[in-house]
Amino acid sequence: MAASEPAPRRAASLSDEALPPDLGSLNPVPSGASLPGGAGATEPQVTQKGGASRLFGRTFESLSIRDYRLLWLSMMTGMSGTQMQMLARGILVYDITGSFALTGIVSAGFAPAMLIGSVISGTLTERIERRTLIQATQFGQVLLALSIGLLVLMDQIIWQHILAASVIQGAFFAFMMPARQVVIPKIVGKKLMSNAMSLNSAAMSFTSMAAPAVGGVLYGVIGAEGVYFVVAALNLVAIGMTGLLPKFPPDPNAPRPSIIANTIEGLAYVRRNRTLMSVILFVAIGTVLSMPFRMLLPAISSDVFDASEFETGVLVAVMGIGSLIGALSIAALRQGQKRGLVLMASAFVSAFGLVVFASLPFYWVAIFVMIFMGVGEAGRFALGQALSMELTDDEHRARVASLFQMTFGLMPLGILPVALAMELFGAERALFGLGIILLTTSLFSLGILRKLRQLG
Repeated sequence: MAASEPAPRRAASLSDEALPPDLGSLNPVPSGASLPGGAGATEPQVTQKGGASRLFGRTFESLSIRDYRLLWLSMMTGMSGTQMQMLARGILVYDITGSFALTGIVSAGFAPAMLIGSVISGTLTERIERRTLIQATQFGQVLLALSIGLLVLMDQIIWQHILAASVIQGAFFAFMMPARQVVIPKIVGKKLMSNAMSLNSAAMSFTSMAAPAVGGVLYGVIGAEGVYFVVAALNLVAIGMTGLLPKFPPDPNAPRPSIIANTIEGLAYVRRNRTLMSVILFVAIGTVLSMPFRMLLPAISSDVFDASEFETGVLVAVMGIGSLIGALSIAALRQGQKRGLVLMASAFVSAFGLVVFASLPFYWVAIFVMIFMGVGEAGRFALGQALSMELTDDEHRARVASLFQMTFGLMPLGILPVALAMELFGAERALFGLGIILLTTSLFSLGILRKLRQLG
């Protein structure tokens, strides 16, 4: 292993020769970063595993690194608040308006800002200290949640307020998520990057399992304003955890072209790397066609099943169980294990779930289907994210992370047409058609994306 590539003390499962030829070296600790182990520390600190912990094997390998645990816990805490907020937002808007279309517009409100912000966030992430950037966006989440909570408490809330908060939140996410993605490989090193990304997704899946159910109960007990205040508190806890991390300053010797020139060069890099482009393209297609279901689930559940807030939270929680199962399974994957096919299979699982949900509109059937929807979502997000980072060299990683994040900014292309179709034809018919479109698109992609299909 090259001297510029420190690795965690625990041996990884693959050699460097198995890595893609275009991967650059990684420095797990950025130049100038301060570490708890002392100023001269040059590699992550790994706790030796033994006894019962061996049962978990390599699936939880990255959690042996102290700084990754802190980042992981802060992300899980903040995302718990985000998941509660998404549930409360959907229920609140539908209660105010009674409209699928307006609920869809508000649910997708964060996407345009995320799409626009992602164009420049990669370049700015390369030039700003990452811990500060993450904490600033977390503090913005606190202010947003407090603002909506106070408006509800004072009975001054209208759906336009919630839309504005959704748009601003999208801008925060456009900068926070790429910063997190760039920090992860610097903490864990190259060999554990895929594992750490998958565990990150597993944490998000866990929050999507537990937080909506808790949020549904809280919504019924302390109201929408109480849920938003809890969201603000959770983000404050996340800020405290992130503050325990070392700083991750940018490379002072890196060239500083204009933001536009740097962004264009990043797009050209992705275009040259055909396998990387296939991963991002496939994830974008899957996001546009499957995420409308998740974003509109509170309204769908209320309309199709006349479900209570708690019953809606249960559906989202079971979907989170499926996501957790999928993410933990993916965390155990290593290079050479047909990961490209696993990524493509996730779209077929989501398509199957949509068709069954629409064909058998019964609440207990929906609970079963949620597991498949969660597994499909985890395959697309966790594995797609890990592969995109793994296939990218160190110089372009922040820009590629922002481009990957940009795929979520494309969600209005799916959410708004699906919401309008639900208004015109009903939720069941619209979801059945969406499932057929996703199935057809997945079959077509399987045939033409040869490099992705062969990715190990």
